[in-house]
Amino acid sequence: MRTFIAALLGATACLPALAHATSKLPDPADPAASVPVLDTPSVMADYRPYRDQQAPSWPSLNRAVTHPAGRAGASHGSLHSSSVDDIKEDAHASHREGAAK
Repeated sequence: MRTFIAALLGATACLPALAHATSKLPDPADPAASVPVLDTPSVMADYRPYRDQQAPSWPSLNRAVTHPAGRAGASHGSLHSSSVDDIKEDAHASHREGAAK
C-alpha cells in the first residue's frame, strides 16, 4: 500500500511539468486565429477528358447488317413449320437447364 501511495504522489508531482509540454490549441470560435495550411491534392489531378472513338459511317453499318459475311445461306424460310409457342418454349428451355444445375 505504501508503494502505491508513493507512486501516486510521484505521478502527481510530474503533472505540472507535463502541463507545459502540451500545446494550446487555438479557440475555434476566434475568427482571427491562425490555422495551419493544408496541402490537399486536387481530385481532378488524374482526370483525362473523354475522346470519341472513330466510328464508322451509317451507310457502311447498314451494308454490314444487310449483307453479313459467312451467313449467305441462312434465311427465315429454313425454320421448322412449328407453332410460335413451341419455338418460344424451346428458347426458354436453356434458362431452366441452367437454373437446375
